[in-house]
Amino acid sequence: MSMQHDPELDDVLQDQELMHLAGLLREGRMSDPPLDDAFRSALRRQLMNRAWGMGGGGTPWWQRAFGPAGLAWAGAAAGVVLIAAVVIFNAVNPSTGGFNEVIVSSPMSDQSAVRLGQPILVKFNQPMDHPSTEAAVQITPATTVSAYSWDANTLAVLPASNGLAPNTQYQVTIGPGAKTASGQLLSAPKTITFVTQPPPSPSPTPSPSPSPTPRGVLTGQHLLANVQGGISNVLWSPDSSTVYFIGGKSALDSVPAAGGDVTVIVPDGVTSAAISQAGDQLAYIRNGKIEILTLGSATTTEVAPVPAPLVVGWAKGAVEWTTADGVYTQGAGGQVKVISLPTIGGVSTVIVISLSPDGSHLAFFQDQSLKVLDVATGNSVALGVPNAQFLGWSPDGTGVMYSGPQAVVTSDLFGKSITTLPTGAPSWSSLDEIILGSDADLWEVRPDGSGLTKLAEGTFQFPVWAPNGTAFTYFRGGALYTASAPLPPPRPTALDAAATVVNAFMQARKAGQLEKATALLDDNGKKVYSGSSPALNLLVGGDPGFSRYYLLTQEITGTQPDTAQFVVRLVFSHEKRDVSTYEETLTLVRTEGSQQFLVHNSTTGPVLTLGKGAEVVSVEVSPGIVKITFDSDLQAATVPAGVIILDSKGKQIGATPVYVSRTVSISGLDLKPGKTYKLVVLPTVKDVSGNNIAAEYDLTFVGPGDSHGDKQNGHGSAPSPLATHSP
Repeated sequence: MSMQHDPELDDVLQDQELMHLAGLLREGRMSDPPLDDAFRSALRRQLMNRAWGMGGGGTPWWQRAFGPAGLAWAGAAAGVVLIAAVVIFNAVNPSTGGFNEVIVSSPMSDQSAVRLGQPILVKFNQPMDHPSTEAAVQITPATTVSAYSWDANTLAVLPASNGLAPNTQYQVTIGPGAKTASGQLLSAPKTITFVTQPPPSPSPTPSPSPSPTPRGVLTGQHLLANVQGGISNVLWSPDSSTVYFIGGKSALDSVPAAGGDVTVIVPDGVTSAAISQAGDQLAYIRNGKIEILTLGSATTTEVAPVPAPLVVGWAKGAVEWTTADGVYTQGAGGQVKVISLPTIGGVSTVIVISLSPDGSHLAFFQDQSLKVLDVATGNSVALGVPNAQFLGWSPDGTGVMYSGPQAVVTSDLFGKSITTLPTGAPSWSSLDEIILGSDADLWEVRPDGSGLTKLAEGTFQFPVWAPNGTAFTYFRGGALYTASAPLPPPRPTALDAAATVVNAFMQARKAGQLEKATALLDDNGKKVYSGSSPALNLLVGGDPGFSRYYLLTQEITGTQPDTAQFVVRLVFSHEKRDVSTYEETLTLVRTEGSQQFLVHNSTTGPVLTLGKGAEVVSVEVSPGIVKITFDSDLQAATVPAGVIILDSKGKQIGATPVYVSRTVSISGLDLKPGKTYKLVVLPTVKDVSGNNIAAEYDLTFVGPGDSHGDKQNGHGSAPSPLATHSP
């Protein structure tokens, strides 16, 4: 117990023994002995027994109370009460010299996505001396403060640079110079730590599109034809104006999509039909021969293949068909065998199912296995589990659907599944939407499984999309109908789709999910991450640990196929404090058929130690200007000579850099699409604390292209960033 000498207390405690005891207590403070529950119970029992004994017969209670023993007990109790009162008084009144720890906290503490446009909030558990507390505030990375404000015991620190830096771990320390309102100093520095969110993404200019019909509403439903005995082989003309189908008597008929009379093209015997890409000719198999009808002139030519044809289609404007032993086409001198079908023991056991829309692939069944054959190479791959059923092609022939266990599976032509969809009869549209019909309802979904929407309830058997991607036919109760589905919601841009994959890839690595991370690599990506470089291991362990990551910059770099590149900064922490980073430049390519981005390549930079000067946390590149955001406030005079852009010949380009609120802007640029440029940040750049950047920072990028060049999403090629650090 430690307290100052109190003369008034001496007047109260006249007993010399008590005075001696108080002196001993003043000389040294002893820690309170622990009191367990058993001791408390025993003490209570003894006191109750003593009280009961004092209440026994014999001497009246008032005589015992004022006797020697009673007075002694009363004096001891008064002393205990006085000592307790002094302790409590000192605890609630720091000015008397008692102990009262200053507790510092913040609603932002340990948060990982703090908003950029807000002040730093620091809360205290008691009133503070404002000038000394404000003077004791230290912020890392270096940050200039424009103002301080108080709301009761909460301090708001306002950064001068329009809020906080993105992608940054802040450490805000209240130094020991801070005082309470009563003058008590902090016993030790108090630090709060938090991480800010990424910068807001620039909003792309939306490309014009028709106004969509409200979701879940079918329009234009009407009867096309009554078909007794079933229907098969529904075809649409390329302009979506006419529907062709094989009816119950194997007749080939046509009907206007808008409604009207049914026209009988061939009265019977048709087993397979296909329409040319130009829409001017129909090819069909009848009585073991192929007939080719020119629609404009209503003339027919005949091909008599040997062996007999099984399935007919079109490839590059020419008729193509399959037989029991191969794929054939019509040449100048007659039929030409394109490729032989696989055999088992020299005997063909193939059951031909369907030619792809462009004739480049063939779906067939062999030895209880569904397979897809590449007509050009003769290579085939198996799809799904044994006895899987073929369900259809994508319009461009680069994707396929087949039956899985209680689901529809979408896959590319190499057998790599994209996703599983609800059960139903599927059709894949030119707008990359899949419609699923059944006896109960009608659904629409993207091939990757996203955007699942119920369009209607009722019977919608065997739906078939029209080329325009909105009209479709379906079969109900012995009749063929048509309807129009609402336009699907806007698809994510190519950059957004690629960014989703990057985030999933990095999150899986951070969580130690090896299988999930591997599934987002293509074959080349798997080779890259199976190398010996520790920085390119899929799973990164040890201490410091992989704590977070963020996208430094992201761009679409090419089309056909869509290609994107991201610079991702991996951050490593020890005891919640960021201590080092390194960067990976990821290249992603959209695969054919699945339309999914996969990680194709990766390069890595050196490991860098944090806390040694300002760091670049965001780079935004456009044709005329490049903006570089730092985590620290900079000395403006060091920026013009320290932040430059070089062309491929090493010549500096652009206007003099302009520095405002942690962001350096270099304008006056004429970046040519496909040309290589380099952003250089030299170590001469200093933050407001006088610290130089630890090492030169280089970012190599490719000039952006037309922002509306993406044929599907309204975004063209853009910079290809490759971040490196030079010693």
